Amino acid sequence: MCWMSAGARANDRSAVSRRDFLNGLSRTAGGLLVGSAVVACGGGGEGVTEPAQQTGVANGLVTDMQGVPQAGLGSLILLYNDGRHTGDRATPDANGRFRFTNLSRGNYQIRFHAPGKAIVPEPFPHPIRFSIEAGRTTDVSVRVKLGSYNSNLVEIYTGDDFYQLQPDGQENAETVVRLGDLVCWYNVGVSVHTVTGGPWGDSGDLQKSQAYIWTADRVGLFAFGCKYHQPEQRATLRVTA
Repeated sequence: MCWMSAGARANDRSAVSRRDFLNGLSRTAGGLLVGSAVVACGGGGEGVTEPAQQTGVANGLVTDMQGVPQAGLGSLILLYNDGRHTGDRATPDANGRFRFTNLSRGNYQIRFHAPGKAIVPEPFPHPIRFSIEAGRTTDVSVRVKLGSYNSNLVEIYTGDDFYQLQPDGQENAETVVRLGDLVCWYNVGVSVHTVTGGPWGDSGDLQKSQAYIWTADRVGLFAFGCKYHQPEQRATLRVTA
């Protein structure tokens, strides 16, 4: 889902927040309420010499807005810092908990995906950005709002040198949407990107965590790309009746 507390650029060319834009249409985009990432050192027995650990762990908990753990709700998708999928995902267990192990030290993101069941409300950031340290555990708290949302919202991540339909599209490929859908490009990368082309013309610069939303108001096949990262970052959008 297209989320984050940063402002979105609508195709009326004015900069508004995603919350105001979508609430005005009564089509709320999702977001993720994230508790503080807490890094705790793993313990070891005194006087015992162990090999240095090269990986860390991310422990998570999914709860509703009242703090009730949500068993088996949706999935948690692990992304690299630049927004690319790692290929790993998890489902909350009977206690609402999930876990990613053997993560190399570095920066990551986690996104929550449960279409038609729950969203993560603004203004809290989504996906969650967090860091992994070797031999340590990072705790991530995910609080969601239950309900059916975003029935006509199509989310395309804008990463560093790629666009990708979420949650399982191919990088820099064709995305197919329906007339009237809201198409949201969200910058999950580190660099500044644009969505340039198509009937909307140009999104303007999207800083990290900013989004651009366009209402698919005409049928056709439209090419678009990032004006700062050509020719690598290009894709197409097909709007059907």
